[in-house]
Amino acid sequence: MYLEDYAKQNKKSWKDDQYRIEANMNPYFKDAELDDITPQRIEQYRAERLEAGVTKSTINRELTILKKMFNLAIDWNLTEQNPIVKVKLFSEKGTKKERILKADEESKLLPACPDHLKPIIIMALNTGMRRGEILNLRWRQVDLERRLVTAENTKGGQNRTIPVNGTLFHELARIKAQGGSSELVFPNPRTGRPFTELKNSFKKACRTVGIHDLRFHDLRHTFATRLIEGGVDIVTVKELLGHFSVTVTQRYTHPGQLQKKLAVDLLTAKSAEKQAILEHRRNMKEPGAVEVPVSNSDSIH
Repeated sequence: MYLEDYAKQNKKSWKDDQYRIEANMNPYFKDAELDDITPQRIEQYRAERLEAGVTKSTINRELTILKKMFNLAIDWNLTEQNPIVKVKLFSEKGTKKERILKADEESKLLPACPDHLKPIIIMALNTGMRRGEILNLRWRQVDLERRLVTAENTKGGQNRTIPVNGTLFHELARIKAQGGSSELVFPNPRTGRPFTELKNSFKKACRTVGIHDLRFHDLRHTFATRLIEGGVDIVTVKELLGHFSVTVTQRYTHPGQLQKKLAVDLLTAKSAEKQAILEHRRNMKEPGAVEVPVSNSDSIH
């Protein structure tokens, strides 16, 4: 009922929920009546999942689904209480991965990518778009004359427009010049349809050049972090990523040691030096002063 009547109608990520339910939650809860699922039974489920080596964040996602199920069951007059409210989620402090693609890693990774993957990675590094937004991108969403790309059907439900920098412009112009009848910017050459996954080719390219623990989604983190390091304010980064709040954006940004050093140096700098530093930062934030992307020759340092 949760999947058919709620998730499929309201969540773009309903397939993720379906997998979690069928692979992990059903084996434990499928024979239980609603009233049989007590806080103690949920605690036992947590303990067994943790003992099996599952991460705390994954278990939290599963319990969040279960909590929503019970809230819906209450709304649908199937039960009267939600046992999840008495179960605390695991703290996820210190568990979030902070993996950023370094400039030297990028220079090795791109040449190792197959022809279909390289432009997709360039797109991700220079726009911060999500994988699904990129793989489903149509040429009607790309304005090479005005150097803009529009992300549609986004996770947040709102379209957003992202400037196209020099690196990405040349790549898109190259692809466009090659012709082809597909409305897709990055069609699967075998099917003519959007790629359904890139995991295997992405992992293989990373493995070839010795890059470890890098996920495709980390390219979005890299985009945001490079902008912050280049002096772009976090509100602008939030708009480019399509987040509703700065709080969410902060999870994607990881200032480096140089940026931290410059920040504390303001405390001891002489007045004239302070003015020079602040003026430099203001100039960096003026429209047109900072290119959105950050790849190779266009990197922001």
